[in-house]
Amino acid sequence: MTGNPEGDNTDRTGGFSPDTKVITADGPKLVAELSESDVLYTLDPSTKQLGRSPVTAVEPASFSGSLVNIQGKRCDLLVHPDQRLPFCTKSIDSVRFQRADDLHERFDYKFVNGWTAPSYPETEFIDITDFLDEYEIRTTSEVHGHTFRAALPEGCQPCRRNSHTGYYFDPQTFKGYQQELESVADELTIVGGASQRSRPYRFAAEDFVAFLGWFITEGSVTWRKNRDTAIVQIAQEKPEHRETIQSLLTRMGFDFQSTSDSFQFGSSLYGRFLTSLCGESSKERRLPSLVWSLPTEQKRAFFETLMAGDGNSDGTYYTVSERLARDLCQFGLFLGMKPRYIRRGDLWELYFSERNDGFTPKANVRTVQSEGEVYRLSVEGSSVVMAGRNGRFQWCGVSTTC
Repeated sequence: MTGNPEGDNTDRTGGFSPDTKVITADGPKLVAELSESDVLYTLDPSTKQLGRSPVTAVEPASFSGSLVNIQGKRCDLLVHPDQRLPFCTKSIDSVRFQRADDLHERFDYKFVNGWTAPSYPETEFIDITDFLDEYEIRTTSEVHGHTFRAALPEGCQPCRRNSHTGYYFDPQTFKGYQQELESVADELTIVGGASQRSRPYRFAAEDFVAFLGWFITEGSVTWRKNRDTAIVQIAQEKPEHRETIQSLLTRMGFDFQSTSDSFQFGSSLYGRFLTSLCGESSKERRLPSLVWSLPTEQKRAFFETLMAGDGNSDGTYYTVSERLARDLCQFGLFLGMKPRYIRRGDLWELYFSERNDGFTPKANVRTVQSEGEVYRLSVEGSSVVMAGRNGRFQWCGVSTTC
């Protein structure tokens, strides 16, 4: 397998075909469209640790000759014959490299699998006031109002009081004296403004993460005409999932209504909060920023909720949101899963598995005559990126490490 690269950058070798995509911090992106502002998901071949590194260079190089195509159900790479390919074997799990044009025909190559994602501290509770700027906290207490006020520290003044519903505190006061207020009041809830119903604001992390998963897959927010009131709804007809959602909402302390095919509660505050986190409609869905810093087990629980909503038993997830599809291509890497997808019009079908996959040159490798350009990619501090074509990705070497 030979080629004739004619580019000026003789210190760089290899290269990807122009239709190759790599997984960036914004999802899959054509290598030909990368710039130094892009950050890629990378793998340290010595430790198999997942990371992220910025692009330092991406340069086209003229090419005339035979490119190497490695193609299978979970792989589609078209690369320069000098491209370095990381691999393992059944008996040796450490990562080694082989040039694309020097693959041994009868060798059984294994793609790199079983990497380690970054670790994050365990999250026990999630407090939505950490993500909001406009709200009021309502406090109620069994003791007389004067006694309650006397127990508050100096400077902790309510913004208003209602003889029936208690004292209210603005965000600045609440966050400044949250520990004191939570120790003195019998109950604290959150409201979006005067005359609105109060709701819980602090939850067990595993419950709130599951709630977000169900909202992303089955949820919606409907605003009532001429009223600052939103209906938050989670649609569900399957009996086994209805039981799960009902138990979840009960544990979280929501006062909700249920029909034969949905659960719902009214809250303009939660309506705004959930749409700001997850997008306004099914076509605008995205992963909330907070899920990226969850520990691995909580990430996996969140992913399993997504699959229960819009996935199937074969590990296929369906969405009409391009943003969500791009997010999930990244999110799967944190769970040891390589992205694979097919796009049918607006519908994305994403496939997730943790298979120890591989290839044999005799069955999966061929040469393709090419006249045009390849793209040589350099990444800061890393030599391996997640790359592929036609929605099939594997760890692959880059041209140089800077």
